[in-house]
Amino acid sequence: MERSVNFGERLADERRRQGLNQTDFAALGGVTVKTQVLYEKSERVPDANYLAAVAQHGVDVLYVLTGQHVPSLLSAEEGVVLAGYRELDARGRAGVLALIGGLSAGTSDVRPAKATKRSQVIVGGSGNVQVGTVGKSIKKKAKH
Repeated sequence: MERSVNFGERLADERRRQGLNQTDFAALGGVTVKTQVLYEKSERVPDANYLAAVAQHGVDVLYVLTGQHVPSLLSAEEGVVLAGYRELDARGRAGVLALIGGLSAGTSDVRPAKATKRSQVIVGGSGNVQVGTVGKSIKKKAKH
């Protein structure tokens, strides 16, 4: 994303990054569409309540205000993940959050998928892969 020159352009950049139109973005900030348009034209400046509200929805408020992104305390790998996440639309971000939520859920919530007799099962972690057919004993495949 190219750095914009003024506050209103940066605010519009963040709105578009969120995949929202002015009406929906205004609602996040608790303002009218007319007010949102004035913000994006740099004819008005939002108050702290608006900025706090849109920040709760993933807007980089430091970028909007200063043109500088939040200083990174992330590793290079985390930075790549975050940059990719920021480029996603709302549906993509929801999918990533669902995936992360599923990965961090306790194993007590995990239920096996219903399988047919022909279903293949792969079990294991690093160096411990087993393949078999549901309903039969799983045989370890390894080259000796």
